[in-house]
Amino acid sequence: MCSMNKASVLVAPRELKDQVERANRVLGCEASVADRLAEDVTFCEINYGQGIFSWLEIATLDSMTLNEVLRSSLRLRLPTGTESVDVHFDSPVLFVLLARTLHDQENYGIAWSCDSEVTSGCSPVVSVYLRSDTSLSPSSNQKTVDALSTGLKVSLHEWDQLNKIASKFLMSEEVLDAS
Repeated sequence: MCSMNKASVLVAPRELKDQVERANRVLGCEASVADRLAEDVTFCEINYGQGIFSWLEIATLDSMTLNEVLRSSLRLRLPTGTESVDVHFDSPVLFVLLARTLHDQENYGIAWSCDSEVTSGCSPVVSVYLRSDTSLSPSSNQKTVDALSTGLKVSLHEWDQLNKIASKFLMSEEVLDAS
């Protein structure tokens, strides 16, 4: 169940991305996977909410289950020469892992819909229907523009949990001295 904690804090999207990336590394993710997942969580938090909460749920999975969940989210592709495809997941995948990829595909003329209503990053998705739609045009994302200029209001409790995990990421003295 999604949390709805009332206390909040204002953070920069880049700050959120960096903390999620560090926390992913603490959990054993390879650098490029950690970066991709951090981008996914940040996009979802900005556009749908509950990105951090969803990530915290995923972070509690054992490493084999986490790898399987991450692999499932990479299956969202419309094969060349195909008009449509229904991508089914063996286990539900949280929308936090799918949102950015699906929105990116819209820029390439691929429309999408999920098997159930998506209300936030913690919405479970069992299947995604992808179809070619050349009438789609690249869109600007006003929520991202707003978040970049005014910050992003996130749950203080979730932010603290994320920071606790991310704080275990070791940085070299060189990096710390340069900042």
